Amino acid sequence: MIAIVGGGLSGLACAVELQRAGKTFALFEASPCLGGRQRTSKKDGFTLDHGFQVILSSYKTVASVCDISLLSPCRFESGALLHDGRRLTRLGSPFENPFSALLTPAFCVGDKIRLAWLGLELLLTPCTKLLARCASPDDRSTRAFLSQRGFSKSFFTRFAQPFFGGVLLDNDLATSAGLFLYYLKKFITGHAWIPAAGIQALPESLASRLPSSAIHLNRRVTAIAHEPRGLVLENGEVVSADKIILALDHPSLCRLLRLPPPSSARSVTVVYFKTQTSLYKQPRIVLPEGATRRVRHFVQITNIAPGFAPTGWHLISATILDGGNLSGKELADAAAHEIGGCFPHAAGSLEHLETIHVPYAVPDQPPGFAARNPFPDLPQHVYACGDWERGASIEAALGSGIETVKRVLCA
Repeated sequence: MIAIVGGGLSGLACAVELQRAGKTFALFEASPCLGGRQRTSKKDGFTLDHGFQVILSSYKTVASVCDISLLSPCRFESGALLHDGRRLTRLGSPFENPFSALLTPAFCVGDKIRLAWLGLELLLTPCTKLLARCASPDDRSTRAFLSQRGFSKSFFTRFAQPFFGGVLLDNDLATSAGLFLYYLKKFITGHAWIPAAGIQALPESLASRLPSSAIHLNRRVTAIAHEPRGLVLENGEVVSADKIILALDHPSLCRLLRLPPPSSARSVTVVYFKTQTSLYKQPRIVLPEGATRRVRHFVQITNIAPGFAPTGWHLISATILDGGNLSGKELADAAAHEIGGCFPHAAGSLEHLETIHVPYAVPDQPPGFAARNPFPDLPQHVYACGDWERGASIEAALGSGIETVKRVLCA
């Protein structure tokens, strides 16, 4: 029997692959529900994802493990709305509408040419080569890479920090340039979407393919047993297992293996507002210019998924990377002030609905991060996987689980 510890996306991908291979497995999840960090909650009829999480149509692994049509995808328009403090500018994708992108006043001519040239390079570069860069000693930070390519200061403050700072949860753009380029290619070659029922619908879709008898919720694993092989549960029970897959986030793995915790990780706070006054009509995110803003980006999410709010209401999701020492109310007030500054006609209508803080949203991914093996001393029958392995994304989490099962079956 193969035991899987962790019911997030990596663990569920492991289970789906083992099911396909006809192998006996058991999945143990410490919490009362599956999904890991892909969580969705309800409040007063509103649907609230725990973090601004999207799926890209260029994520091929997602389509390989679930029927996307059953998730009723709600699609974003490519591009974004940029607000420079005075006006709103529509930024289209130069690869979907080159004419529109060339006319946008958001970037100088030089930045438009640099971005178009970089995009063409990425279209000709395999994703495997971009990800291999994340393990290279020649990898550098995203900021250093863009600076070397000659992008202007305004490109950073108007686009790179608001957009990719929000994607990478890294306001300083210190993340691996290899990972940035991989994400940029995925955005160029696909469009973003969310399930109509919220992001948790994705892990629920994977779980629906598995036998309920193989899923064990509220079963925390506290140790690995070596003689005989197996798992030790919180209640003292020992579960026998020939092979063990630890599909956990980095901090949870360290706790289970009694190792020092990771030195750093990235958190995020999402502040939700409800309003009966629409801010704007397009199904796009808004990028407020400025490195010192609390709100990295925000979106009227009901423009994309109308079912996220009761009839007659709109739902606003604001992503904040650094709340400083502000209290919950102060942070919500600051976010409302910044959003209201972009859309003065609706400023007085924003009602704070909920604030969700995710202390561990993604692992830290500095230049060359993929060359590290944080768990080199695992026994031969124990395997580890998660988005810490190859880059924090839904695609990476699923791919890590699938590749780990391949190693297990070949051993």
